[in-house]
Amino acid sequence: MKKITFIAAIFLSALSYAQIAGTSFEEPGVFTIQYTDTGDATSAHDLASNADEPFVNYTSTGGEMGFNARYEPYDEPGDGLTDGDWVGVTAFAGDVGEYTDGVQGYSVGDPDGNFILEFDVVEISNSPDAVLTMDYYVNETGYEGDGTENSSGSDRMRIYVKDLTNNTEIDILNTEGSDINDLGIEGSWISALVDLPNNASVQLVAEVRSNSATETLYLDNISVDGSLNVGNNTKDIFSVYPNPVTNGYVTISSPSNGEKNIAVYDILGKQVMNTTITSDRLNVSQLNSGVYMLNISENGISSTKKLVIK
Repeated sequence: MKKITFIAAIFLSALSYAQIAGTSFEEPGVFTIQYTDTGDATSAHDLASNADEPFVNYTSTGGEMGFNARYEPYDEPGDGLTDGDWVGVTAFAGDVGEYTDGVQGYSVGDPDGNFILEFDVVEISNSPDAVLTMDYYVNETGYEGDGTENSSGSDRMRIYVKDLTNNTEIDILNTEGSDINDLGIEGSWISALVDLPNNASVQLVAEVRSNSATETLYLDNISVDGSLNVGNNTKDIFSVYPNPVTNGYVTISSPSNGEKNIAVYDILGKQVMNTTITSDRLNVSQLNSGVYMLNISENGISSTKKLVIK
């Protein structure tokens, strides 16, 4: 897999904050036919992106992240993806309504086995507050079993981050042990956020086991973001809570609780708010869910904080 290294791009006071890597699946082309695996459905193997069929793999050209797909059969193998299935990069929105970023996403349905999608390895260096955010959509239908058996009729979905440096895994979604229908995750886009380990190599992985074309997982708007401490002599006197924010308001307190100048930036470094507050309460209800940076100044002292809005 291609390895992506963090290069700081946006500087905000004491912190440099930027997107490290990401994809919304807009770069690969789209083909409105099914993907057909030319490999052996009875054995595990990497999948190939066939000519004029949906991209199941993509090699980054310096823009969006790349990804590779592979297949592992049930303990008693079936047809796998050799019978043609709706997997790979897609613009089909009949299930999801629309994609959360752009007009394309990635779909995995009916692999008749295990479909495993691995993204490029990302290096997190000198970024103690790095996060991964993404959107996923579980199509609403009749899922079967609890995912504890590697067999048809035991559906399972898992999205997780591999910490390759420390040999650990961080779950974003793991339905194993539950009937997917009982989890309340079907029929709408879900935004997920997970903290990433500092000074580590990490890799996002999505796994789908299902046996029906309607049992589909969609992915979109994947982003790894982090900050680099570039150092200055400012004193951090501010507390920001709650964080993540869920009710539209955040408290920003300091020992003097004086007038504060607040600038808010999105992950691309665009200023989305600039205001002065005389109390300790900031209204952020107009901001969309996501990760932001707060630049706070009071009496000549400034600090930059990460803020997550859910």
